[in-house]
Amino acid sequence: FYEAANFAQASQFVHRHHVALTRPKMPFAIVNAAAPVRLFYEVHRPSGWEPGKERGRCFLCMGFQTEGYTWEPQVQFLNQLGFVCATFDNRGCGRSERPVYRYTTKMLARDAMELLCVELGWKPGEVHALAISMGGMYGLEMLAGLAEGVYSDIAHDSAAFRSAALLVTQTAGWRRGLEGFLPLEFFQSVASAGRPGLTAKAKIYKGMEQVFSREWLRSDSGVRHPKTEVALTNGQLLTRRGAKQHYAKVDEGVDPENGLASYLAQGLAIATHNVAPPRLRLLAQRLDGICPVLVVCAGRDRLVRYAAQRHVAETLGPAVVEVLDLVDSSHGVTDERRDEVNAAVARLLDAAERPGRGRLSSEELVGLRSRL
Repeated sequence: FYEAANFAQASQFVHRHHVALTRPKMPFAIVNAAAPVRLFYEVHRPSGWEPGKERGRCFLCMGFQTEGYTWEPQVQFLNQLGFVCATFDNRGCGRSERPVYRYTTKMLARDAMELLCVELGWKPGEVHALAISMGGMYGLEMLAGLAEGVYSDIAHDSAAFRSAALLVTQTAGWRRGLEGFLPLEFFQSVASAGRPGLTAKAKIYKGMEQVFSREWLRSDSGVRHPKTEVALTNGQLLTRRGAKQHYAKVDEGVDPENGLASYLAQGLAIATHNVAPPRLRLLAQRLDGICPVLVVCAGRDRLVRYAAQRHVAETLGPAVVEVLDLVDSSHGVTDERRDEVNAAVARLLDAAERPGRGRLSSEELVGLRSRL
């Protein structure tokens, strides 16, 4: 401290060490013996929670370069319904470690399964899985692996989750050609965000338009600025949420930028992802009547082709109890269409609690919707 060159350096030293001493212990788990990684995770419990008194447990898997905190709209909703929720940052993202080598969706699936079964001690057969985008890709690997006995060493004799929601995802990555290739709109949005002369703020919002529609980003969020009372748009609210996490990570001594290497590593996992048709057909048969599945599709998605999303529902047909087809939505359905997604998830959880857990009839779906 006394060797600091000036007062500014001394102040930074004191702040850094004060934060290190006073910040709460963060929950981490070292998983995956074949490719060890330290994952950051959080467990969100309902208000007034008592051990063993929850309605159920949900395990939420997030997508490409996106942190677990972005499940907030679903976590709050599920907590209100009485469910305990676990979220986490994938390897190469957020507060989790970012090892520099090639990732695969099988590797990410193993990470998640060990976090679930070993660290949390939860049995997959008692857990509802929600997975979006890249999370849905390795979520398919988790579902297939459970059915095939891949996780028999840790999965407590479970052959399936209690239910599964797969949001805006696909069965194969870019290496499968047109089947898994990015939509043309993705390249258009990248070109638009990279135009010369754009301000930093404009680049941020152009980047967000890869995930959300411009109309939704500019719409009133219903939330006001805590100091000025000015109405915030959805885009402004997302920016504030991201900035809060950015500065929290700085205070925790975590690099707030994931970095190019992590970006490429997760990108390779997506590119090489492939759950082959024979595995999918077998999976559909084994999930039918045991693990009801919800598939959510977005017709204006710029990151996952709409046809590829529909293919997930078609392939898992016997096990799918509902397809929530949001033909006018962008990729970020958990925020942009949170009410419809939350209601569909609630219907799925109701279906999972029915005797037999089979496909809902149209009359039953109408009845469930009327209660929500």
